[in-house]
Amino acid sequence: MEAINQDSTPVAAPTSLIENLDAVVEEKLGLIELHPDVFATQPRVDVIQENIEWQRKYRYVSFAHTKSRAEVRGGGRKPWPQKGGGRARHGSLRSPLLKGGGVAHGPRSPTTHFYMLPFFKRVLGLTSTLSVKLAQDDLHVVNNAEIPSTDPEFMLDLMKERNWGPSVLIVDK
Repeated sequence: MEAINQDSTPVAAPTSLIENLDAVVEEKLGLIELHPDVFATQPRVDVIQENIEWQRKYRYVSFAHTKSRAEVRGGGRKPWPQKGGGRARHGSLRSPLLKGGGVAHGPRSPTTHFYMLPFFKRVLGLTSTLSVKLAQDDLHVVNNAEIPSTDPEFMLDLMKERNWGPSVLIVDK
């Protein structure tokens, strides 16, 4: 299977080894040909970063909250006469100008940071990330995703034996 690159040159399909998942000891079962439109794209670091930021902010809600002058306790009466005291005019002790007063333009909770990244930018980020993972030899293809044991120690031993790192994502059909 060949794909056409942006400069109209054919791209060879990348291959990956198929590994077993039924035992801790690694066993190579064969080769699989991966689709070049997904696993051999030109990596776009800017789009990958944009996808990471989108995923980070997707569910984030800021709960920072300050009280306005209407929400602060007290300050119902005029603190001193309008004229004759030699002081500035004030109508409440809870004005944002005075100590103990409300905040004029502070954060109001809850503030959501949700936004939608365009679909094709999300797809481009995913294909770029998969291409980078394959190039760095961090992508492992297994013959089936059936784990023989429900014991968490089995997965920990499997990850330690195969040097898969601190986190593993297993994707099934």
